[in-house]
Amino acid sequence: MTPTTQESVKTDSPAVPFRKILVVDDEQGIRDLLSYELTSQGYHVTTAADGEEAVALVGKENFNVIISDVKMPKMDGLETLEAVKKIDPDVEVIMITGYGTIETAVTAMKAGAYDFVQKPFSNIQELFALVEKATEKRDLKALLAVYEASKAVFTSVRTEDMLSTVIGLTRRILRADDVSIMLPEEDGKFFRVAAQVGGRESRKDTRVALGERVAGKVALSKEPVIINGSIEKDSRFKGTEPMRAIKSAIVYPLVLNGQVLGILNANRIERDDPFGAVDLRSATIFGSQIAQALFNSKLFKELEDKASRLEEAYARLEEAQKQLVQTEKLAAIGQLAAGVAHELNNPLTGILGFAQLLLQEEGLTSQQREDLESIYKQSQRCRTIIQNLLQFSHRKDPRMEPIDLSPLIDDTLRLVQYDFKTSGVDIQVKIPKNLPKILADPNQLQQVFLNLLTNARQATDQKKGARIHVLVEAKEGALVVVFRDNGIGISPENVGKIFDPFFTTKPVGKGTGLGLSITYGIIQQHKGTIRAESELGQGTSFIITLPVVEIP
Repeated sequence: MTPTTQESVKTDSPAVPFRKILVVDDEQGIRDLLSYELTSQGYHVTTAADGEEAVALVGKENFNVIISDVKMPKMDGLETLEAVKKIDPDVEVIMITGYGTIETAVTAMKAGAYDFVQKPFSNIQELFALVEKATEKRDLKALLAVYEASKAVFTSVRTEDMLSTVIGLTRRILRADDVSIMLPEEDGKFFRVAAQVGGRESRKDTRVALGERVAGKVALSKEPVIINGSIEKDSRFKGTEPMRAIKSAIVYPLVLNGQVLGILNANRIERDDPFGAVDLRSATIFGSQIAQALFNSKLFKELEDKASRLEEAYARLEEAQKQLVQTEKLAAIGQLAAGVAHELNNPLTGILGFAQLLLQEEGLTSQQREDLESIYKQSQRCRTIIQNLLQFSHRKDPRMEPIDLSPLIDDTLRLVQYDFKTSGVDIQVKIPKNLPKILADPNQLQQVFLNLLTNARQATDQKKGARIHVLVEAKEGALVVVFRDNGIGISPENVGKIFDPFFTTKPVGKGTGLGLSITYGIIQQHKGTIRAESELGQGTSFIITLPVVEIP
């Protein structure tokens, strides 16, 4: 008694590739006839006695062509056609019947049948030719799918985007239950799962060493393998314990120019049919596309990194140029300021002296006394400006010593505490403990901090809810000090000018425009940097970076 489901393979017919045919017919004789004849042509044949059995088989295995009777119990041929097309849209179905009509044939073709054949077969060779054409069409569909997939792959230049596309397409093309791609780590000695789709458990970040386990051995040999059945029974991987139960697997090295760029793993866990030569051919075509895409992604990443480094180098160069220009400005203005200050100091001393003498005279009218007091007051202001000019032009070299920044900031805040409290300004301080020390002149740094705090208070003057934040953090071998206020802010066109000598946004008589220039010079002498970030109406931040020092 011949079983209703049988499998037979002819191995001595190399002219025909490994192709699987499913014969569905409720007549035992037809099943036996077609199984024998097709097997003699080198096909791998499975038979089913009805549509329900056929649908169950299609759910577990891949078939190139299905030959199905139209009239069958339980589920007829047209219902079977519709059901198997839902499971595998690419499978080709040839309908056969002894009671065919034109209407039946048209209905079958509309439902996706490849062709329609009448029983009994007058010439079995015509059926063979039809099966051959149907398998060729199926192969062309597979190649077209690979071609379409390769186009989709090359639309992604970033590795992360490309991998998510690749594994989904590979799973569909190879009809695998789960797919993963492993990429080499920087040293090239280990491969790590970078992307995965399907499967019951996550294998992301799983690592294998080069030459170990299946993936590592495939990477070392650079040759693909198909594993059908238990790995323990495969002599190529003797001694390798399986990580999980897999019925069939393709492990494909993604090689380009002799370099292994990754490993493609496609597994069938639920499906019973093994991977074959046709699947390996598809994996070979698609694998070469993936390898090229990985190579392109690698080049793109290197290009991005180079572009990023160039941008950083350009930003550093631009900052260095700004600092150089600022330094030259300060030097030029300093020389000018020194000369002007010395020339003005002598006559101004005379004006102040005579004004004081005249104010001591009796018999002055109230208007005369008011005028003299105005002369004396404005002369005093001029003296203050001249002293600032002299300080600006005769900058002393800082007396460097290792200092803790936290106590210095605390001392500075105590100096302005009363003024800020009476002005209604809330100061919020965030300074972590155990900060590394810096090499600095504490007096000069305190002058910098006082100047920035005073500017912040003036920027928040008369504002309800005025706040000033003082933040310190250690970052990449430096201490970063931030003075941030929620004041009036600085317009974009003025932000780049605030460190220029004599530039000020304060009203006439409220500032000399030298405070931030002196601050800039002091920070520069400390081998640090200072910059401003501001948004008009929202506030301003001054960010100071000072290098830390290692104390032996």
